[in-house]
Amino acid sequence: MIWTSKEVLFYFYFLSYSGILYMMKTLVWDFNGTIVDDTELCLAIENEMLEARGMRSGYTVEEYRDMFCFPVKKYYRILGYDFKEESYEELSVEFNEKYDAGFPYLKLVPGCLELLEYAKKNGVHNVIVSATRQSTLEKECEILDISSYFETLVGIADDLASSKVESAVRWMKGAKVNPKDCIVIGDSIHDLETAQAIQAGDCFLVACGHQSYQVLKKSHDKVFHTLEEVEPYLR
Repeated sequence: MIWTSKEVLFYFYFLSYSGILYMMKTLVWDFNGTIVDDTELCLAIENEMLEARGMRSGYTVEEYRDMFCFPVKKYYRILGYDFKEESYEELSVEFNEKYDAGFPYLKLVPGCLELLEYAKKNGVHNVIVSATRQSTLEKECEILDISSYFETLVGIADDLASSKVESAVRWMKGAKVNPKDCIVIGDSIHDLETAQAIQAGDCFLVACGHQSYQVLKKSHDKVFHTLEEVEPYLR
């Protein structure tokens, strides 16, 4: 059967309206603060480390979300570390040891599992791009029992929580994915930077993780308070 141009155009509009075309999308997820609800654990560890060094501590979640930024080394400077007596690498080792001990008690961010199930049911591809070490990311997804929802897990080569932009760009170059069909979901300005670097079709930022709504809103217009608010935009 040979279709006329009008019939092809009508079929395209039909697919778009019915949502079938949307099912071809790829969701590129951030991990910490977007999938795993670890904000309070991170804050507790940081307050503990600060108090042990006689530095100002006792920061609230609200204060934390207004201060946190990437690269994490810059955030540590905001907290008051000067790296003269202890290097950033040494501090990272201590933080990661405490984080690893607390991780098994963490849960998913509310609304995350429902979005993952919706995506999987409707043929949407799920990918994680994280500033977590690759082997650690794989292990933590197993602990959370969510590995089966993802086609690809993209981490970094160390435990220093450095930029994940290079990893994202490298993944995009090797993936059989149209960047414009990707939607990045994250909780930080760094996720917006990642979305821009891979030229993603869209980026949704959620203020339930490591940066506040006010901080996110200064840099992006598509900011939500919860993952539940994101779901209607994926339907």
